[in-house]
Amino acid sequence: MPLTFSDLQRGFELGPWTVIPERDLLRQGEVEEHLEPMVMDVLVVLASRQGDVVTRDQLVVAVWDGRVTADEAIATKIATLRNKLGDDSRHPEYIETVQKRGYRLKMPVELPDAPEPEQRGAVYVRVSHPVLLAALAALAIAVVIWWLPTTKPIDSVAILQFQNLSDDKEKYQYVVDGFREELVISLSQVPNLSIARGPELSDDRTAQMIAKDLGVSVVVTGSLRTDGDRIRITVELISADRFQIWSGKFDREADDVFSLQERVATEVRDEILGEKGEPIFAASRPAKPESFDRYMRGLFFLGKRDVESLKHSQILFQETIEIDPSFGPAYLRLAINYLLLADYNPKQRRQIFAQAIEVANQGVQADPSIRASVAIIYGSVDHQLGNWAAAMDAFATAFRSVTVYPTAYHWHARLLGDLGLLDRSLQQAIAALSMEPASQILNSRVAIAYFWINDIPKARHYFEVANNMGVGAADHHFAYTLFLIRDNRLEDARARMKVGLKLAQSDDWWVDPMIDALAHPGNQKTLDIAFETIDKMIADSVPPFITMTVLALFGEADRVMEIAMQVAESETGTLYELEIIYLDEFKVLREHEDFPELLQALGLTDYWNSIGCQWNNDQVICDAA
Repeated sequence: MPLTFSDLQRGFELGPWTVIPERDLLRQGEVEEHLEPMVMDVLVVLASRQGDVVTRDQLVVAVWDGRVTADEAIATKIATLRNKLGDDSRHPEYIETVQKRGYRLKMPVELPDAPEPEQRGAVYVRVSHPVLLAALAALAIAVVIWWLPTTKPIDSVAILQFQNLSDDKEKYQYVVDGFREELVISLSQVPNLSIARGPELSDDRTAQMIAKDLGVSVVVTGSLRTDGDRIRITVELISADRFQIWSGKFDREADDVFSLQERVATEVRDEILGEKGEPIFAASRPAKPESFDRYMRGLFFLGKRDVESLKHSQILFQETIEIDPSFGPAYLRLAINYLLLADYNPKQRRQIFAQAIEVANQGVQADPSIRASVAIIYGSVDHQLGNWAAAMDAFATAFRSVTVYPTAYHWHARLLGDLGLLDRSLQQAIAALSMEPASQILNSRVAIAYFWINDIPKARHYFEVANNMGVGAADHHFAYTLFLIRDNRLEDARARMKVGLKLAQSDDWWVDPMIDALAHPGNQKTLDIAFETIDKMIADSVPPFITMTVLALFGEADRVMEIAMQVAESETGTLYELEIIYLDEFKVLREHEDFPELLQALGLTDYWNSIGCQWNNDQVICDAA
């Protein structure tokens, strides 16, 4: 028999966790995890069914009030809940995904013992006078109305891209972008409030459409204007059901943008909560306007991700630190910047990793408030060096930060992909995208994650979205090239690979012979030229993951294994973009007799054993317990 919501609102036990819905709290001993209200609602709905499947439609009705909701919004809430519970989506203890149906709670739900009811004397009242009856009825209605909530609590907000209405749009675009980013970070301090980033409003993308797509109850939008040395900000809160909840206008000197942002954040927070609170102050405040100006410029170029922009943002973050050595966020962004540049310079990766770690350590010393956030730097470096357990621990620390950046979910998705946990990798990629749906990189990552699990229609959709955004990351173009080859669109693949190599600042001399041979597999001459070219690629130190992919496409299992083992046994000890070995194109490698030895050399076998997983039947299988 299903449990009622009133049964569960008093609290219940879920394995080692005590669930307290009224406080949106999970407790296990001294450990407490706070959930946003919608995530708790999802858990309570699942618990109410006592192990039966809850369909997506039922979740939409119960949690989203029946509003049309994208699958990604539901998946994000489930992924967040699993992260908080420490659950594994592939072999879950708590929440099981039932393919094409929904979700069910595997762990039994136990209610606390009900207290003995108090014995009270019964009081009987006989009312017969019509006027008195009417008065009592009116009183009853008044009590019911008083108890009914006037509005549904706001538990999820999307901060949209602000419109740039300044006289010099190019000059002030970095201010617009940086203002939105810092507003997101400030509002992340509000307990039980889920924050996402959204695109700018347009005729084709209304506030209501965006709210529905992101599964949020309110969007925050606005605009920035300039008047001489002053900046004017207009902000609106618009509900998912089309009502403007609030609007405000703010005016400050252009060199006081940070204080303006804090004031806007405070006003927005107060309107969301429906009451005045203490002013919001950032955990880290820039000491001087010029340092924050450089920091925001750095954020603007960091978001572009191409190598020239990353070099520019590196200089700006370094200048920020020189001006204000105590501003922790600049150290964090500079360390992230180093790691992104490492992708463009694989031969210098270890030196760049050391620089990133050094900057992260300096940042923590200068500003302890970023201690948890910089764990993504340690996690990413450990990941790329094949220190699997340390990497997972570091990301667990990052997820406990007050502000969890989309980058944390993105890089965690890449780690899970390299570990062969492809379904979990997809969930984290979707979680990242739900926080910043206008991100080129995150749309690309979701496309790649769908491609890796052979969900071709969704992969195609997200690849097209990322392509239309003009994504500037070489990795995107490399993955999309493989997608096009699988789709037998070889000429498109030829052009796309050259774009990726140009972005990576690498030569493309080998691309034409490879594509020609794939296009004419029966032509021995083109095949001979292709294999001669492969020998030159190896001699010319073309990145191993590219050479391995080319060899795998031609079915050269022994040569793929030879290169993979050389990399695994080298000083680096791991493969850049290791997740490719789980693709259909690499089946020839996985069927090689030395594949178990390769997994051991990469440290994967030992790590899988440590978490109850193993390689079995061409995939990673994990114990349910």
